[in-house]
Amino acid sequence: MNNERFIPFGPEDSQYLEARALALSIAAIRKAQGKRNPVDYAVGSPDWETADEDFARDVMRILASR
Repeated sequence: MNNERFIPFGPEDSQYLEARALALSIAAIRKAQGKRNPVDYAVGSPDWETADEDFARDVMRILASR
């Protein structure tokens, strides 16, 4: 019996790696632009929520341009 758990979208998946690279690239670009990233704030704080929404907008902007 195989007891290994199957994770459909885990660290071994090429799409996971692509998504991670995209997120890291956007975070680096935002930092270079002087913008804050969600990781700069405590999770759930008002500043985190603002940065999280702004980060998500940047992700959507990049994906829309593909």
